[in-house]
Amino acid sequence: MKQKIKIKTLFFIFIVFGLLNSQCKKKDKAAHKPVLSSINPTDGIIGDPVSIQGQFLANTDQVTFNGLQSKIIQTSNSTVFTVVPPNAAPGTNNVVIHTDGGTSNELQFTVFKEPDHVDSLPPSLSKALPSKNYTEYPLLLYGDNLSGVVKISFNDKDAVIYTNNKKVITTNVPKDLGAGPVTIKVKTLKGTSTVNFQILGPPPGGPANINFSIVTIPPPNYIPSISNQWSCGLFSTSFGNNSDKHLFVDLNSDTTGNGDYAITGRYEYDFNKSANYNDLNYVEVINHSTQDTLVGQFSSKFNNPCVLNMILLSSKSGQIFNCIFDLKASFPDVQCDQ
Repeated sequence: MKQKIKIKTLFFIFIVFGLLNSQCKKKDKAAHKPVLSSINPTDGIIGDPVSIQGQFLANTDQVTFNGLQSKIIQTSNSTVFTVVPPNAAPGTNNVVIHTDGGTSNELQFTVFKEPDHVDSLPPSLSKALPSKNYTEYPLLLYGDNLSGVVKISFNDKDAVIYTNNKKVITTNVPKDLGAGPVTIKVKTLKGTSTVNFQILGPPPGGPANINFSIVTIPPPNYIPSISNQWSCGLFSTSFGNNSDKHLFVDLNSDTTGNGDYAITGRYEYDFNKSANYNDLNYVEVINHSTQDTLVGQFSSKFNNPCVLNMILLSSKSGQIFNCIFDLKASFPDVQCDQ
């Protein structure tokens, strides 16, 4: 009889000990404060998926961006999946996780400002002009659906966005990148696109002395005309049998008199009235004799400019220069803004 009581007592003690041990383990687990180690990606737009890595994250009940709660998609002990919440403020956001063990340390996430103009389709990059250049030199990226660009990166190193419209983006090659091939990635609200580029190394004479920050988007009544006497050559829109008004030549580049123009080009310019936006604005000039392609945009800070500006980038030298047409010089009585 005593033996049976002893066994029952031991069994009871074992059960009690097991329950206590289980409770202690739960308590220990819950007592761990969450620790964050990394966030991927480190920037994005509202609605973008985000993964947060760390320790003791399994019981996450709240994720906030600058105090604004985001939706929790999935959690594990080492990862929490969420999305950038609606109304998240553009700029640096402090991301924090809360569990029953407490509040985590902060990680920083950059929320991009939503662009004013967004194309309906994902971006597509067709080429970089020039296709190779030095760091800190200007660059144009051609393609389609590029109006809503929020980020440009060269092998994940961010670049400055100077201007962008539906067909072209102007930027600079970021510094501190080594010579060799890189992948340029463009992100819009609709998706991403990439194009290959060759970096020649650091600029031999220092950074380019000018960049596309000088470009001001022309106003609605800015009417580029390539049939005028521009400082970079006399262009004409009517040559041969081609009636396309966006094609032009340098009349001085026909050295044979047979219409074999060494300098030809085209441009696109359009003001979208419904969007109040210049959704097309680019120029491309090819000097066939020097194998140099000049690319750029029309630019003006005046509503009715006296001087029409065409900002062009040389694919050979990487330098920018300003080609102009002075209305006052040709039409002294014209009413325009200086």
